Amino acid sequence: MKCVVYLDRQHSGKPGRKARDTGASFDIDGDGSISIHEQEALLTPRYLWAAELALREMGHTVIPISDGSYGDRHRRVNAYAGTFPTSTPQFYISAHLNAGWSGNPGSAYGAIFYDHRSRSGPELASRVAKQLRMVAPELNGVKCIAARPDDWTKNAWATIQVQQPIALCFEPAFIDCPEHSEILTPEGLAAIGRSLAAGINAYCTTCEV
Repeated sequence: MKCVVYLDRQHSGKPGRKARDTGASFDIDGDGSISIHEQEALLTPRYLWAAELALREMGHTVIPISDGSYGDRHRRVNAYAGTFPTSTPQFYISAHLNAGWSGNPGSAYGAIFYDHRSRSGPELASRVAKQLRMVAPELNGVKCIAARPDDWTKNAWATIQVQQPIALCFEPAFIDCPEHSEILTPEGLAAIGRSLAAGINAYCTTCEV
């Protein structure tokens, strides 16, 4: 079964914030300065592009999104979703990199958040997590986490408030974790993107949606 995937490059194109919102940043290569290549909003496109190419090669429809407030993006996705038959599986990915690593090696994990109200979100997150673990051994596991508006996951929850598409907030690595520096290379990010596509495809082809 073919599906529609909305790939949302977040931390970019927000009205009123212009170029100032590039998400988290960190001196990944340790040279003492932070370049534009070490900012969240400039790194996520690298894995999104790989994901888009892989999904299109699989025959799926991809709609990239990269501007507007989060509410505007969600309203746009809801409008787009209504133009497809109700039988068409649809998925929404809010693309990020995590930040605020605790310094504890045990917390150097990838995270995939889904709306706590979603019946299908946990399974989609699990399929993507399985693929991500295979390409990123540097991660100390990949956690699938229910996001809610009333606890520490509220920021992730706010990024995935769409209606019809099954939505994930994708945080595959910590930008500020030295152990993840190899994952954040062009090659590593491309592998992350392909794993995201493979997880979506696995869900789409094997699960009832």
